[in-house]
Amino acid sequence: ADLVSDALASADALARARGVRLVGRPGGPIVVRADGRELSRVLTNLVINAIRHTPVDGTVAVLAGPSADGAVLEVTDGCGGIPEPDLARLFDVGWRGTPARTPGPDGGTGLGLAIARGIVEAHDGSLTVANAGRGCRFQIHLPNPGIG
Repeated sequence: ADLVSDALASADALARARGVRLVGRPGGPIVVRADGRELSRVLTNLVINAIRHTPVDGTVAVLAGPSADGAVLEVTDGCGGIPEPDLARLFDVGWRGTPARTPGPDGGTGLGLAIARGIVEAHDGSLTVANAGRGCRFQIHLPNPGIG
C-alpha cells in the first residue's frame, strides 16, 4: 500500500499538468522480501512513463495485490497499445520505439525500463508488459519467500 501511495504522490503533479487521472488500489498488507526504496523507484518510473504516454483525459491505474506465491503490482495506462513486434524490445537498453539512441522530446534515454526490469529481477521477480484494452499493462510479480 505504501509503495502505491508513494508512487501516486510522486507523480501527481505531472499527471495534473498533463490532464491524466491517477487511480490506485493499494490492496492489503502483502509480505515480500525487498528493498522498498528500489521498488518505489521502479513503480514510480512505470507510473511516470504511463502518464507521459497517456493522452489528455486518460487514466493511469496502479494496483497491488497478493498472488498465489507472492505479490503483484500493476500499472495500466491508456497509451493506445504498443505494436506487438515492439513489446519484446521494450526492456532493451536504449529502445524507445525507434532505433535512435538519442534522447527524445520527452528527455527519455531508453534506460528506465531496462533498469526497472533489472531491479525487479534482482529481487527474484519478473516485470512484464502486455497490451490491455486501450493501453498497456506493466506487471511486477514478486515472490514471497515464505510461500512454496
